[in-house]
Amino acid sequence: MFRYSVGTIALASIFSTTITAQAADTRLEDIVVTASRTEQKVTDVIGDVSVITEDQIQKAGQTTLVELLGMQPGIEISSNGGVGKSSDIFIRGANATHTLILVDGVRISSATTGVTAIQHIPLSQIEHVEILRGPASAMYGADAVGGVIQIFTKSGKGSPKFNASAGLGTYGTAIGDAGVSGRISNTSYSLQGGMTHVNGISTIKNKTNRAYNPDADGYRNQNISAKITQHLDQDHEVGLSILVSDSRSFNDSGRTITAARFDYFLEQTLSSYTLHSKNRFNQYWTSVLSISRSIDDLTSYTKRPTFTTKDIIKTTQDQYLWQNNITTPAGLFNLGIERREQEVETNSMPPLPVTQRDIQSYLAGWQKNFDKNSFQINLRNDDNSQFGSKATGSIAYAYQLTPAWKANAAFGTAFAAPTFNQLYYPNFGNADLKPEKSRNKEIGIHYDKGAHRLGATYYLNEVDDLIINPTTSSSPTSNFTGVTQNISEARLSGLTLSYQGKLAGLDIRANGDLQRPEDRETGNLLPRRAREHGTLAISKRMADWEIGSEIESSGHRYNDAENQVRMSGYTLVNLYTNYRINDDWALNARVNNLFDRNYELTKDYGTYGTNLFVSVRFTPSM
Repeated sequence: MFRYSVGTIALASIFSTTITAQAADTRLEDIVVTASRTEQKVTDVIGDVSVITEDQIQKAGQTTLVELLGMQPGIEISSNGGVGKSSDIFIRGANATHTLILVDGVRISSATTGVTAIQHIPLSQIEHVEILRGPASAMYGADAVGGVIQIFTKSGKGSPKFNASAGLGTYGTAIGDAGVSGRISNTSYSLQGGMTHVNGISTIKNKTNRAYNPDADGYRNQNISAKITQHLDQDHEVGLSILVSDSRSFNDSGRTITAARFDYFLEQTLSSYTLHSKNRFNQYWTSVLSISRSIDDLTSYTKRPTFTTKDIIKTTQDQYLWQNNITTPAGLFNLGIERREQEVETNSMPPLPVTQRDIQSYLAGWQKNFDKNSFQINLRNDDNSQFGSKATGSIAYAYQLTPAWKANAAFGTAFAAPTFNQLYYPNFGNADLKPEKSRNKEIGIHYDKGAHRLGATYYLNEVDDLIINPTTSSSPTSNFTGVTQNISEARLSGLTLSYQGKLAGLDIRANGDLQRPEDRETGNLLPRRAREHGTLAISKRMADWEIGSEIESSGHRYNDAENQVRMSGYTLVNLYTNYRINDDWALNARVNNLFDRNYELTKDYGTYGTNLFVSVRFTPSM
């Protein structure tokens, strides 16, 4: 299948210049902000960017954001046992802690694990998603070594309208949501709420694993978002946005020598609160001021035969931003000041010796388009109270070869600061860890005409002092010390290919990644990353029906740094259909893993067999 995906892209490349798209096939231009921190047309972006629109989210019929992201170029997923379970996202072979995830511009992440619990962000709250592949620390600071995923929650526009959806599926899946949004006079608003219930599967599927317990480990989630914006006039606005996602996830835990198996469950609440003011003072100067607080509040309960233990880990981040976009004849300048204050609360014993740190940042950017040339330069300095000052930069250039073809090249540096767990967790942390640093070079070529969009990007990202956790090292012959360490260097190289368009009356989305994310010293692949990964989605519209199929294929991976624990490659086939009942109502049905393939995303952890989800959606056209 992977060869087929790449072949499809190559075939599209050969014939795309001879295809004349009909006017009805020409798609609307997407506007993105993640690639430069300013609004741009996708066709003007120099970086490697893709967008998941609200229409695509609705028609895909998927139940989780993790599933949706797994079909995107340059992304691999690792998941620990199904819906609502801990999931990692690898962009271009970089570590999970190298993927920066923003929700409406705000970090909602754990300062102890270094990742965002993206499995708890429901699709029903999402308006669209922007994915920037490649280092972006020069714009966003620490952790954006592999790339940035920015999630935009639903907002209010147009006349007031109500929306709702409900769905049922196998493994005891039930999902429902409802909301209202719109604009009345000078006030726009959105209020959305939803619930998810899944009976699930056993988190651990390997019966020889000490943590195995054959029961079903369920998942529950309740979520709500709200946005209100007061438009003082056409140039000035103030607004408030809120997102809260509260979840409970059951897991297998283990057994003692003399006691029966026991389980544990996690209660986790992600929340974000942002107050902003956007002001266009004149035709040259626009200013955005925002104050945010995000919280990742995790409590784990371990139910042993005679008692229950309770572990608390809570991250609070206060974030302040003042960004100014200034338009001049010399180009668009982006100047900003950002501050982030992190605090960790935990009942771990012994307690963490350090639980707070502050990051003071200054950023500047410049963009200029003239004739067939486009430039973008970004500079940033982050002063971390633990690790001192770190400067990063990037420069990108694009040349418009023809009206349809564009070539680009870029160089950028990035870094990632160690997490509190990596530094201080008992019997695990290493207070001598150094921040990870990277240097990335990439070249690309893109075709964009009518209904067709084609891209190919080659990258080489060299990461010094890469951090490897002991949980990914399991070989009895390893000289790994059992604590978190910096390894000398990782080399992340690869080619990302993508195609989106229409051929022979079919809507096609295809992408393929040929990569080698490796430890430079040993030549081993980094844990849970494959050399090849690809997806192919084909759909056909017929009157009120749309019928589609997806194929996802991955090469083999290793669960450990020494490449001793191998996980086989896999190919999955999914089917979906959408039926437009009328202008307001639609029916979706989706079958995942049609051929009931047995596969692993993380060693010993369970994955779903053939599963079905059917939903009905009400979204009024007026």
